[in-house]
Amino acid sequence: MTWNFLSKTDAPVRSNEMITTSTFFVLYCIITLSFLPSEYRYLLMSSTWPVMSYARGSQIYKTFLVKHTGNLSIITTSMSLFGSTIRILTTLKETGDMVVLSGYVLSGSLSFIMFIQYWMYLNRTTEISSKIESKKEK
Repeated sequence: MTWNFLSKTDAPVRSNEMITTSTFFVLYCIITLSFLPSEYRYLLMSSTWPVMSYARGSQIYKTFLVKHTGNLSIITTSMSLFGSTIRILTTLKETGDMVVLSGYVLSGSLSFIMFIQYWMYLNRTTEISSKIESKKEK
């Protein structure tokens, strides 16, 4: 999807980049499935936690610093929160896998913080948005 989108811009992805990326992905899958012992496969699932913590954590921190949410969508945040909640409940009922559950709890917790921040800073965000709109009208 990204390659398709970028092909319509002034910086399209070159075919050698696509081939290199695809080759590394196939090699990664082969190496992971062939050589990684099954008792260590949980590390693959938990390897996303630092990335998720950094991505959402930095957004939470920045929102805290500026005391407004900017263009944060409450719909997207709510969908992420409810999706995480459903995944937590499904994992508890179906598998009880603690590694998977931990990732969903982390995701849900970060989404919940962003959800709370939206409502905490709603008045300030509205105030800033109206100031920007009034400047555009002039």
